[in-house]
Amino acid sequence: MRRTALVLATALILGAGAGLFVRTGMAGDAEPEATPPSRAQARQVPPLPRHPPVPLGAQGERHSAPSLWIPRLHLKSRIFASSRLDRGPAWWPITGRPGGGDTVAVAGHRTTHSRPFYFLERLQRGDRIHVAYLGRTYAYRVSRSRVISATNLHIADAIGHERLLLTACTPRGSAQFRLVVEALPESRGLSVALRGAHSNAGSG
Repeated sequence: MRRTALVLATALILGAGAGLFVRTGMAGDAEPEATPPSRAQARQVPPLPRHPPVPLGAQGERHSAPSLWIPRLHLKSRIFASSRLDRGPAWWPITGRPGGGDTVAVAGHRTTHSRPFYFLERLQRGDRIHVAYLGRTYAYRVSRSRVISATNLHIADAIGHERLLLTACTPRGSAQFRLVVEALPESRGLSVALRGAHSNAGSG
């Protein structure tokens, strides 16, 4: 009996000690709860960096692709880069652009690649040609048409004032010659067209 009582007492003492150890250990291992920072600490936190405002016009405006409109031919088309002549009318390389005061030249096919300039020979003096470029539309008036050798590469040289050239191979299906339609900015081109009309009327 004494031995049994001693064993029970020992077990009770060990169990109580173990329970105390477990409770203390868990309490010691637990992380303390985070307390919100005080107002003084919040003032010390540096604010997030702000990006400076982008000035107006810094990113540039987006404009639609350059385009060509010839009412008499019922032609409306985009103007492509010189290397994309197979897509439609294309700028001549190393020539001016509308509004720059130089020669502006656009080439196009007559029988292939959507044949945009198939009826180019139908343009007459005084006909309007519109070119949209960098958000503006420039109007030109046809002043003359001519046929030259296909080897003449100087027709698009600068001549001291702005003009528009539309060029295509001629006759249709042949690259022996080049049809060139020349047009001047509307104010200048209209006066040229009127002078031509008066001279033709006088000669008749």
